[in-house]
Amino acid sequence: MSIAQERRFALLITLAALLLFSFYGLTTPLFEASDELWHYPLVQHFASGGGLPVQRAGQTDAEAPWRQEGSQPPLYYWLAALATAPLDDSDWRALRRINPHGDMGVPTRDGNVNAILHTPQERAFPWVGAALAVRVARLVSVLLSAGSVWFAYRAAEQLFPRHSTQDSRAWLRLSVPLVVAHTPMFAFISGSVNNDNAAVFFSTMGVWWALRVWRHHDLSLRSAVVAGLLSGLGALSKSSALGLLALFGLAALLARGAAPSSAWVWAWDRARWITVMTLMALAISGWWFVRNRVLYGDWLGWNAFLDVVGRRDVPATLAQLWSEREGFVWSYWGVFGTMNVIYPAWVYDVLNGLALVAGLGVAWRLARGKVSAVGLRALLIGGAWVGLTFVALLRWTSLTPASQGRLMFPCIALLAAGLAYGWWAWHRVVLAGGALVLVVLAWVTPLWIIAPAYAPPAEGWVRPLAQRVDAVFGGAVLLAEAEADARAVRPGDTATLQLNWALLQPVARNYSVFVHLVDEHDVIVAQRDMHPGQGRLALSELPAGYRWSDFYAVRVPAWALAPATLRWVVGIYDHATGDRLPLANGTDRLFLSDDLSLTLQPAERTTPLLRYTNGVALLAYTASARVLRAGETLTITTQWQLEQPPQGTWAISLQLLDEGANKIAQHDVGQPLAEWQRGALVTLTHPLAVRADATSGVYRLLLVWYSPQDLKRAPAYDARGQFVGDQIVLTRFRLP
Repeated sequence: MSIAQERRFALLITLAALLLFSFYGLTTPLFEASDELWHYPLVQHFASGGGLPVQRAGQTDAEAPWRQEGSQPPLYYWLAALATAPLDDSDWRALRRINPHGDMGVPTRDGNVNAILHTPQERAFPWVGAALAVRVARLVSVLLSAGSVWFAYRAAEQLFPRHSTQDSRAWLRLSVPLVVAHTPMFAFISGSVNNDNAAVFFSTMGVWWALRVWRHHDLSLRSAVVAGLLSGLGALSKSSALGLLALFGLAALLARGAAPSSAWVWAWDRARWITVMTLMALAISGWWFVRNRVLYGDWLGWNAFLDVVGRRDVPATLAQLWSEREGFVWSYWGVFGTMNVIYPAWVYDVLNGLALVAGLGVAWRLARGKVSAVGLRALLIGGAWVGLTFVALLRWTSLTPASQGRLMFPCIALLAAGLAYGWWAWHRVVLAGGALVLVVLAWVTPLWIIAPAYAPPAEGWVRPLAQRVDAVFGGAVLLAEAEADARAVRPGDTATLQLNWALLQPVARNYSVFVHLVDEHDVIVAQRDMHPGQGRLALSELPAGYRWSDFYAVRVPAWALAPATLRWVVGIYDHATGDRLPLANGTDRLFLSDDLSLTLQPAERTTPLLRYTNGVALLAYTASARVLRAGETLTITTQWQLEQPPQGTWAISLQLLDEGANKIAQHDVGQPLAEWQRGALVTLTHPLAVRADATSGVYRLLLVWYSPQDLKRAPAYDARGQFVGDQIVLTRFRLP
């Protein structure tokens, strides 16, 4: 294949990517892409003439609808604002009706994935107002990401250079932009309003330029200015792109050039180049970091960002980050919506298998010495950028929950090159097969996975249900039928309730439904809240006579206190005010007739309820009573096992608190874990003396392990290895 033919193929891949990204943008409902409901308000703010926002903790959605994104560098938002400024998007808040029950970041069995209660106005064509403006802003992202695809090809030219005009590695080079464009998560983000698209664009250009500087030994003033320009624009898109300065510096150090007359000349050439590059970057973006320092006390503005988005209670350990690896890998390949719409598990298995094949291919080439010295230098430069991006992400993720593989996209060109090279190392057929899987998957995903997740349910009942209810809430909403899927569950299981509804007359508010599982003492053990239609219907917009079916998957906590008898409770309320629709008998809750037995786990169960980083695991616990009495003592007995060698002395604390954190009992005791025998069962008793003046209400039982020296709390993980916090609510008690 000639150079001209290869370039034409690369251009066709770029144009196809532009269409693919647009396809994702058209299929994904407005504000349903990752953080788009925060990114777009900042675009709108700039488009309407607003200045740089000043971030403060506790700002409301009315004050700062961009939330943490107001701490992001502004270049992407300025570009999108420039494109949307001529449009009247004053109705954007009417379209951005936030779903207060949306399971953002949490894939669920029963839907409720939508971040927004969507309106017919959003879907009406031709688009007008904000419905058009958001899509125009998405188009800016599409164009930027199409540019990333093109520069991924240019980077591949540097990684796998031509040895002749008819080089046999043309398909290897062309596979790199093909893999970039058809990584489903990259295509999804590319069709959304997200500043990652600008950061990836400048980073991919930076990777190409750094490889070019190294390969062509170009330490000219021009190349330094271009490197500084890309670094500065990247840093103004997202702070993570600051790492381009280090990438360019490494490329300059590895560039050989003509034989220098002395070591001083060699050092001077590189020092001059790096200085010019750095000064150029600072001239473009330095003001932003100075502003952060003045306003927030740190150069990157992380303090303000974390104040808004939320910090982890304690910085994550490597063990904790490792427990989040599955979600990290999945979100590199594709986790859609607001990080809650996922593929079937087998798709991730196939994609991970393809990555493993590629990794083995690269290792095989290295082991056989098939990689030249020049290739090893290219691997060093590319690996340095991937490693720098990954380490920076680990640092950021340790501070706030952000274990998302898509944050590795600034080096997606290099990751795609690794995949393509690894497949090519085995055979061209393997390369073609791996690329074909990604191409097919990327094109079918919008209609197979994304669109169905947000499609309004069909009107009518799915099927008749076993229990006739005929309860009317507020004289308007009929709960006609119900059916539970089980009569007994164990802690950690999920119980499902199906309900058939009908609207007898229109209502003025978008009411929500709550489904509770309560025990014999009317204490909520588990619950699920959502809007009708699995969260996708706005009740105020439905006509009289409309019928729909809902199902609710309610997970009982793994450490719920058993045995117990649970009952299903259903109600309808206005989330904004808390007002509930009453039944004809004057109550605002409907108890369904079916009971649910919460049974003990089998005696042979060996999986701990909780594992702590201090080496201990909670196997079980019991309570001396199920109802609190003022002035009396509640005894909690816990069973533990030491799984890892302990470090230091730890204390365990159990506390009883109401929802306002008012404490009515506490018991702390130090534990020298070095005295515990590894693997042996240890039983602890915790007498909790309830205050005599404790008032009626529901109190939560809080469990904490902490270090007496610095009060640092030990993080806990559940049976799946997922981090669940360092203050665990074991159960709740009612005080009559």
